[in-house]
Amino acid sequence: MEHKAFGQIVTALRKEQIDFASGHSWSQHRLADETGLTVRIVGKIERGEQARLDREILEGLAQAFQLTSFERREFFAMASEVTDAGLVRAALGSEEVFRQVWALLDSVCAPAFLMDPFADIVGVNRALLDFHDLNLAQLKAARETVAGANNIAFLLAPDGRLRQMLGRGWRPIALANVQQWRAMTLRYRHTERFQQLFSALSAYPDFYGLWADSHEDGYDDYSRLRSYSYLHGAHGPVRYTVFTNTSLSGYGELYLSTFVPQDRVTTVLFQEMAGRSGQALSLAPWPNPSLG
Repeated sequence: MEHKAFGQIVTALRKEQIDFASGHSWSQHRLADETGLTVRIVGKIERGEQARLDREILEGLAQAFQLTSFERREFFAMASEVTDAGLVRAALGSEEVFRQVWALLDSVCAPAFLMDPFADIVGVNRALLDFHDLNLAQLKAARETVAGANNIAFLLAPDGRLRQMLGRGWRPIALANVQQWRAMTLRYRHTERFQQLFSALSAYPDFYGLWADSHEDGYDDYSRLRSYSYLHGAHGPVRYTVFTNTSLSGYGELYLSTFVPQDRVTTVLFQEMAGRSGQALSLAPWPNPSLG
Protein backbone atom coordinates (compact mmCIF):
# COMPACT_ATOMS: atom_id res chain seq x y z
CA MET A 1 0.00 0.00 0.00
CA GLU A 2 1.34 3.42 -0.92
CA HIS A 3 1.88 6.06 1.76
CA LYS A 4 -0.80 8.26 0.19
CA ALA A 5 -3.45 5.56 0.46
CA PHE A 6 -2.45 4.81 4.05
CA GLY A 7 -2.71 8.51 4.83
CA GLN A 8 -6.23 8.61 3.39
CA ILE A 9 -7.22 5.75 5.69
CA VAL A 10 -5.76 7.55 8.72
CA THR A 11 -7.78 10.62 7.74
CA ALA A 12 -10.94 8.53 7.44
CA LEU A 13 -10.33 6.92 10.84
CA ARG A 14 -9.75 10.36 12.40
CA LYS A 15 -13.03 11.64 11.01
CA GLU A 16 -14.87 8.64 12.49
CA GLN A 17 -13.91 9.86 15.97
CA ILE A 18 -16.46 12.28 17.42
CA ASP A 19 -15.74 15.03 19.94
CA PHE A 20 -18.85 14.74 22.08
CA ALA A 21 -18.45 18.25 23.44
CA SER A 22 -18.75 19.82 19.98
CA GLY A 23 -20.42 17.01 18.07
CA HIS A 24 -17.78 17.32 15.35
CA SER A 25 -15.18 14.90 14.03
CA TRP A 26 -11.69 15.08 15.48
CA SER A 27 -9.40 17.69 14.01
CA GLN A 28 -5.73 17.05 13.28
CA HIS A 29 -4.98 19.01 16.45
CA ARG A 30 -7.15 16.63 18.50
CA LEU A 31 -5.46 13.57 16.97
CA ALA A 32 -2.07 15.10 17.75
CA ASP A 33 -3.13 15.58 21.40
CA GLU A 34 -4.41 11.99 21.63
CA THR A 35 -1.23 10.45 20.16
CA GLY A 36 1.48 12.77 21.46
CA LEU A 37 2.50 13.60 17.90
CA THR A 38 2.87 17.09 16.52
CA VAL A 39 0.21 18.54 14.22
CA ARG A 40 2.91 18.72 11.55
CA ILE A 41 3.58 14.97 11.76
CA VAL A 42 -0.15 14.15 11.72
CA GLY A 43 -0.54 16.28 8.61
CA LYS A 44 2.41 14.58 6.91
CA ILE A 45 1.00 11.12 7.70
CA GLU A 46 -2.41 12.02 6.27
CA ARG A 47 -0.87 13.50 3.12
CA GLY A 48 1.33 10.43 2.65
CA GLU A 49 4.53 12.42 3.17
CA GLN A 50 5.73 10.70 6.35
CA ALA A 51 8.32 8.23 5.08
CA ARG A 52 8.98 6.62 8.46
CA LEU A 53 6.09 5.04 10.36
CA ASP A 54 7.76 3.55 13.41
CA ARG A 55 6.19 1.41 16.09
CA GLU A 56 5.51 4.28 18.49
CA ILE A 57 3.62 6.26 15.85
CA LEU A 58 1.50 3.28 14.80
CA GLU A 59 0.74 2.21 18.36
CA GLY A 60 -0.28 5.76 19.23
CA LEU A 61 -2.64 5.95 16.27
CA ALA A 62 -4.12 2.50 16.96
CA GLN A 63 -4.71 3.41 20.60
CA ALA A 64 -6.32 6.74 19.70
CA PHE A 65 -8.65 5.05 17.20
CA GLN A 66 -9.48 2.26 19.71
CA LEU A 67 -8.76 -0.44 17.14
CA THR A 68 -9.56 -4.04 18.05
CA SER A 69 -6.92 -6.78 17.83
CA PHE A 70 -7.84 -7.72 14.26
CA GLU A 71 -8.08 -4.08 13.22
CA ARG A 72 -4.62 -3.44 14.67
CA ARG A 73 -3.20 -6.39 12.76
CA GLU A 74 -4.64 -5.01 9.54
CA PHE A 75 -3.53 -1.46 10.38
CA PHE A 76 0.10 -2.49 11.04
CA ALA A 77 0.12 -4.68 7.93
CA MET A 78 -1.05 -1.76 5.78
CA ALA A 79 1.65 0.47 7.19
CA SER A 80 4.38 -2.05 6.37
CA GLU A 81 3.30 -2.77 2.81
CA VAL A 82 5.27 -1.12 0.03
CA THR A 83 2.73 -1.83 -2.68
CA ASP A 84 0.16 -4.49 -1.97
CA ALA A 85 -1.05 -4.83 -5.56
CA GLY A 86 2.45 -5.21 -6.99
CA LEU A 87 4.07 -7.52 -4.43
CA VAL A 88 1.22 -9.68 -3.17
CA ARG A 89 -1.82 -9.68 -5.38
CA ALA A 90 -0.39 -9.35 -8.88
CA ALA A 91 0.56 -13.04 -9.00
CA LEU A 92 -2.89 -14.20 -7.89
CA GLY A 93 -5.16 -15.69 -10.53
CA SER A 94 -8.26 -13.82 -9.37
CA GLU A 95 -10.71 -15.56 -11.69
CA GLU A 96 -9.44 -18.98 -10.67
CA VAL A 97 -9.63 -18.04 -6.97
CA PHE A 98 -13.21 -16.96 -7.44
CA ARG A 99 -14.17 -20.12 -9.36
CA GLN A 100 -12.78 -22.33 -6.61
CA VAL A 101 -14.52 -20.43 -3.81
CA TRP A 102 -17.81 -20.34 -5.73
CA ALA A 103 -17.61 -24.08 -6.39
CA LEU A 104 -17.21 -24.66 -2.66
CA LEU A 105 -20.20 -22.43 -1.89
CA ASP A 106 -22.18 -24.39 -4.46
CA SER A 107 -21.31 -27.79 -2.97
CA VAL A 108 -21.03 -27.31 0.80
CA CYS A 109 -23.70 -29.28 2.71
CA ALA A 110 -24.57 -26.54 5.20
CA PRO A 111 -25.85 -22.95 5.11
CA ALA A 112 -23.13 -20.73 3.64
CA PHE A 113 -22.62 -17.34 2.01
CA LEU A 114 -19.83 -15.45 0.25
CA MET A 115 -18.91 -11.80 0.95
CA ASP A 116 -16.48 -9.22 -0.40
CA PRO A 117 -14.53 -6.82 1.91
CA PHE A 118 -17.54 -4.49 2.26
CA ALA A 119 -19.70 -7.45 3.42
CA ASP A 120 -21.67 -7.12 0.21
CA ILE A 121 -23.06 -10.63 -0.32
CA VAL A 122 -21.63 -12.03 -3.54
CA GLY A 123 -23.62 -15.24 -3.28
CA VAL A 124 -25.60 -17.57 -1.02
CA ASN A 125 -26.45 -21.24 -1.19
CA ARG A 126 -30.06 -22.31 -0.92
CA ALA A 127 -29.49 -23.97 2.45
CA LEU A 128 -28.85 -20.51 3.90
CA LEU A 129 -32.07 -19.16 2.39
CA ASP A 130 -33.98 -22.12 3.84
CA PHE A 131 -32.36 -21.64 7.24
CA HIS A 132 -33.27 -17.94 7.43
CA ASP A 133 -36.63 -18.46 5.71
CA LEU A 134 -35.76 -15.95 2.99
CA ASN A 135 -37.06 -15.88 -0.57
CA LEU A 136 -35.89 -14.43 -3.87
CA ALA A 137 -38.31 -11.50 -3.71
CA GLN A 138 -36.78 -10.34 -0.42
CA LEU A 139 -33.26 -10.61 -1.85
CA LYS A 140 -34.26 -8.68 -4.96
CA ALA A 141 -35.81 -5.93 -2.83
CA ALA A 142 -32.60 -5.66 -0.78
CA ARG A 143 -30.52 -5.18 -3.92
CA GLU A 144 -32.56 -2.09 -4.78
CA THR A 145 -31.73 -0.28 -1.52
CA VAL A 146 -28.78 2.08 -0.97
CA ALA A 147 -26.93 -0.54 1.09
CA GLY A 148 -27.68 -3.24 -1.47
CA ALA A 149 -27.38 -6.94 -0.64
CA ASN A 150 -25.15 -6.32 2.34
CA ASN A 151 -24.75 -8.68 5.29
CA ILE A 152 -24.79 -5.93 7.93
CA ALA A 153 -27.86 -4.29 6.37
CA PHE A 154 -29.70 -7.63 6.37
CA LEU A 155 -28.90 -8.07 10.07
CA LEU A 156 -29.79 -4.53 11.16
CA ALA A 157 -33.03 -3.95 9.26
CA PRO A 158 -35.54 -3.45 12.13
CA ASP A 159 -38.40 -5.15 10.28
CA GLY A 160 -36.24 -7.63 8.37
CA ARG A 161 -36.99 -11.32 8.14
CA LEU A 162 -33.49 -12.26 9.31
CA ARG A 163 -33.90 -10.40 12.58
CA GLN A 164 -37.23 -12.11 13.22
CA MET A 165 -35.74 -15.56 12.64
CA LEU A 166 -32.74 -14.99 14.92
CA GLY A 167 -34.90 -13.95 17.87
CA ARG A 168 -32.83 -13.64 21.06
CA GLY A 169 -29.78 -14.81 19.15
CA TRP A 170 -29.85 -11.60 17.11
CA ARG A 171 -27.72 -9.27 19.23
CA PRO A 172 -24.61 -11.46 19.77
CA ILE A 173 -24.69 -12.41 16.09
CA ALA A 174 -25.12 -8.78 14.97
CA LEU A 175 -22.36 -7.60 17.33
CA ALA A 176 -19.88 -10.21 16.08
CA ASN A 177 -20.68 -9.37 12.46
CA VAL A 178 -20.26 -5.61 12.98
CA GLN A 179 -16.88 -6.22 14.58
CA GLN A 180 -15.87 -8.46 11.71
CA TRP A 181 -17.02 -5.72 9.34
CA ARG A 182 -14.83 -3.14 11.11
CA ALA A 183 -11.76 -5.30 10.49
CA MET A 184 -12.72 -6.28 6.94
CA THR A 185 -13.25 -2.69 5.84
CA LEU A 186 -10.30 -1.05 7.57
CA ARG A 187 -8.24 -0.63 4.41
CA TYR A 188 -11.29 0.67 2.54
CA ARG A 189 -12.51 3.29 5.03
CA HIS A 190 -11.51 6.10 2.67
CA THR A 191 -13.50 4.76 -0.29
CA GLU A 192 -16.80 6.06 -1.59
CA ARG A 193 -18.46 2.66 -1.15
CA PHE A 194 -17.59 2.50 2.55
CA GLN A 195 -18.86 6.04 3.13
CA GLN A 196 -22.06 5.18 1.27
CA LEU A 197 -22.53 2.04 3.36
CA PHE A 198 -21.72 3.73 6.66
CA SER A 199 -24.27 6.45 5.91
CA ALA A 200 -26.94 3.90 4.96
CA LEU A 201 -26.29 1.71 8.01
CA SER A 202 -26.32 4.73 10.31
CA ALA A 203 -30.04 5.07 9.58
CA TYR A 204 -30.68 1.82 11.47
CA PRO A 205 -31.41 2.42 15.20
CA ASP A 206 -28.97 -0.23 16.49
CA PHE A 207 -25.97 0.55 14.31
CA TYR A 208 -24.10 3.09 16.43
CA GLY A 209 -24.57 1.06 19.61
CA LEU A 210 -23.13 -2.06 17.98
CA TRP A 211 -20.33 -0.06 16.32
CA ALA A 212 -19.31 1.41 19.69
CA ASP A 213 -19.71 -1.83 21.67
CA SER A 214 -17.54 -3.74 19.21
CA HIS A 215 -14.38 -1.88 20.26
CA GLU A 216 -14.82 -1.58 23.99
CA ASP A 217 -11.64 -2.31 25.93
CA GLY A 218 -11.27 -6.03 26.52
CA TYR A 219 -13.91 -7.02 23.97
CA ASP A 220 -12.77 -8.70 20.79
CA ASP A 221 -15.30 -11.34 19.85
CA TYR A 222 -14.01 -11.56 16.28
CA SER A 223 -10.84 -13.23 17.59
CA ARG A 224 -12.87 -16.08 19.12
CA LEU A 225 -14.97 -18.91 17.73
CA ARG A 226 -18.38 -17.58 16.83
CA SER A 227 -20.70 -20.21 18.30
CA TYR A 228 -24.42 -19.59 18.78
CA SER A 229 -27.24 -21.38 20.56
CA TYR A 230 -30.76 -19.93 20.46
CA LEU A 231 -34.40 -20.54 19.60
CA HIS A 232 -34.77 -19.99 15.85
CA GLY A 233 -38.03 -18.43 14.69
CA ALA A 234 -38.69 -21.13 12.09
CA HIS A 235 -36.67 -24.17 13.18
CA GLY A 236 -36.69 -24.16 16.98
CA PRO A 237 -33.50 -24.77 19.03
CA VAL A 238 -30.31 -24.57 16.96
CA ARG A 239 -26.63 -24.69 17.84
CA TYR A 240 -23.85 -24.01 15.35
CA THR A 241 -20.48 -22.33 14.82
CA VAL A 242 -19.72 -19.96 11.95
CA PHE A 243 -16.33 -20.55 10.32
CA THR A 244 -15.10 -17.95 7.83
CA ASN A 245 -12.44 -18.78 5.25
CA THR A 246 -10.55 -15.86 3.71
CA SER A 247 -9.23 -16.13 0.14
CA LEU A 248 -6.96 -13.47 -1.33
CA SER A 249 -7.55 -12.17 -4.83
CA GLY A 250 -6.41 -9.24 -6.92
CA TYR A 251 -9.77 -7.62 -6.26
CA GLY A 252 -9.78 -7.84 -2.50
CA GLU A 253 -10.57 -10.69 -0.14
CA LEU A 254 -13.37 -13.22 -0.53
CA TYR A 255 -14.96 -14.35 2.74
CA LEU A 256 -16.79 -17.68 2.71
CA SER A 257 -18.82 -18.18 5.91
CA THR A 258 -20.13 -21.67 6.64
CA PHE A 259 -22.45 -22.74 9.46
CA VAL A 260 -21.18 -25.94 11.13
CA PRO A 261 -23.73 -27.77 13.32
CA GLN A 262 -22.80 -28.41 16.95
CA ASP A 263 -25.53 -30.85 17.98
CA ARG A 264 -27.55 -33.68 16.47
CA VAL A 265 -30.75 -31.66 15.96
CA THR A 266 -28.95 -28.95 14.01
CA THR A 267 -26.97 -31.54 12.05
CA VAL A 268 -30.18 -33.22 10.88
CA LEU A 269 -31.70 -29.84 10.03
CA PHE A 270 -28.70 -28.82 7.89
CA GLN A 271 -28.64 -32.21 6.18
CA GLU A 272 -32.29 -31.81 5.18
CA MET A 273 -31.59 -28.34 3.81
CA ALA A 274 -28.53 -29.55 1.90
CA GLY A 275 -30.68 -32.26 0.30
CA ARG A 276 -33.07 -29.61 -1.04
CA SER A 277 -30.34 -27.27 -2.26
CA GLY A 278 -29.68 -26.30 -5.85
CA GLN A 279 -27.10 -24.01 -7.37
CA ALA A 280 -25.78 -21.05 -5.40
CA LEU A 281 -27.42 -17.70 -6.12
CA SER A 282 -25.49 -14.58 -7.15
CA LEU A 283 -26.45 -11.33 -5.38
CA ALA A 284 -23.73 -8.66 -5.59
CA PRO A 285 -21.30 -8.29 -8.53
CA TRP A 286 -17.78 -9.60 -8.26
CA PRO A 287 -15.34 -8.05 -8.56
CA ASN A 288 -16.96 -5.14 -6.80
CA PRO A 289 -16.37 -2.02 -8.96
CA SER A 290 -15.33 -0.14 -5.81
CA LEU A 291 -12.37 -2.51 -5.35
CA GLY A 292 -10.94 -1.99 -8.85
